[in-house]
Amino acid sequence: MAAEAQPLWVALAWIERHCRVPDGPRRGEHFRLYEFQGRYLRNFYLVRPGAQVGQLAPAFVYRRALLAGPQGLGKNPTIATQVCLEGVGPAVFDGWAGPDEGYVCAEHGCRCGFEYPYDPGEPKGTAWNTPLIQITAFSQDSTDNTYDALRPMIELGELGDIIPKTGEQFIRLPGGGRIDTVTSSDRSRLGQRLTFAPQDEVGLYTPSTGMVRLADTQYRNLAKMGGRASLTTNAWDPGQHSVAQREYESDATDVYRQFDQPPANLSYGDKRERHKIHLAVYPPDTLRRKGGHVDLDSIEAEAADLYTKDPAQAERFFGNRIVQAAGTAFDPLRWAALASPMAHPVPDGSAITLGFDGSRLHDSTALIATEIATGYQWPVGIWYPEQGEVRVDLVDAALTQTFERFDVWRLYADPPYWETWIAQWAGRWGAERVVEWWTARPKAMASALRAWATAMATGEVSHCPASDPLCGLFTEHVGNAIRRDTGYRDEAGYLWTVEKPHPLRKIDAVVAAALSWEARNDALAAGVGSQAPFTSVYETRGLVFAGGGA
Repeated sequence: MAAEAQPLWVALAWIERHCRVPDGPRRGEHFRLYEFQGRYLRNFYLVRPGAQVGQLAPAFVYRRALLAGPQGLGKNPTIATQVCLEGVGPAVFDGWAGPDEGYVCAEHGCRCGFEYPYDPGEPKGTAWNTPLIQITAFSQDSTDNTYDALRPMIELGELGDIIPKTGEQFIRLPGGGRIDTVTSSDRSRLGQRLTFAPQDEVGLYTPSTGMVRLADTQYRNLAKMGGRASLTTNAWDPGQHSVAQREYESDATDVYRQFDQPPANLSYGDKRERHKIHLAVYPPDTLRRKGGHVDLDSIEAEAADLYTKDPAQAERFFGNRIVQAAGTAFDPLRWAALASPMAHPVPDGSAITLGFDGSRLHDSTALIATEIATGYQWPVGIWYPEQGEVRVDLVDAALTQTFERFDVWRLYADPPYWETWIAQWAGRWGAERVVEWWTARPKAMASALRAWATAMATGEVSHCPASDPLCGLFTEHVGNAIRRDTGYRDEAGYLWTVEKPHPLRKIDAVVAAALSWEARNDALAAGVGSQAPFTSVYETRGLVFAGGGA
């Protein structure tokens, strides 16, 4: 029995002998652990002195571990190697080695010929009898990052003999074990008695996404089986109260935390200092010029581009720093600069689009119009509950007046709580003009918000001045909105939606404005309206987008 904690060295040796590089120019070669990976795994599999045969999680110093690193570092392949090990390798403590003892793969159903000689007093390892593993992440895209590394890691090497079939949705393991994936939208298997839970992107596990509850459920299920969890993440937004933040800041001594941060005195906004930050958080052995996979020039290009759109996110994802996102989703000074300073009523009969969002009992309801030709927006109405409920007759009257006064090409309306009325409006003005647009689709809503935010950045959108009370309420909603990460990304970057910072600070006009702008873009794509020559409002300051409300 050892007098001090020792790593389960056989586990790391087994990984390098059995796992294969899943992609890139070294695809198919034996996986060689980077220093940061080896350090993380040494600590995850650190056996405490006094551990007894038969103990599972209690045999180890840490019941779970957190690895925080920048984008592209290699966190997902690290977790994939752990999944292989926990699935069929020597991941379980099996006592202390005596003289002339060793781990022999042939005794565990593997014909690769691998043998590991133990030093006397070294911890020994064995495999789980029936491993149950859940690769967990907020979205399917995130679980795919690990799963897509795992499958070739198995198929390209010796593990293909032990695990002959790797399916698209799950992997069956010898002895009745299984590897599944679980996301925020698929929690049907959370009652399983888990042995290992790799949780990816735990910086996105927040109370509002429901992932905090999911993580805690898995921890309880792991405790039943003596299993453990391995958490990975980018640096998180401290305002989101994520699982990553909770685990990093907790006083628990049985949680290992590996978070290599750059010098605090370097500025991420300065290109030369940003390069120094990247050199600090992407270790030398991971760099392509040193035989690794990280191309710092590509990292710099991505980081510089994202920094122009979202500096805090760029610093978190590539600089590995905990930076809080801006308090608001939209720059209030820029929004103020987009206000048209002079009265300019939109002429009757003008082609417009409408966006509608709201509630009936607990929230406000908003109807925002956009002139197709100019991109000018104004609130037709913003209604708050009166005696506990929004007055539907006032909303219906305002909408009727708007359809009578203008050429409404399309109304995009979020249906919840208004399904019957939207159906009536579609019957009144045509289903091709009144269209249900569900905002509870994160990717679609994020795309609409990004298009609207881009129009703000370019000056393509303008709006009525806040001196008008109703327009002032519109501006208040814009100022209230804060960003909420969706966990998704596309070729243009990470996607976000908006949420209220407090139940009393409403943002329905923001959602309605984004829907109205989405309808306007669809109108232009369909060749509707006569779009005025585009000139940025920053250049004209009222010469083009002059005007007041409708």
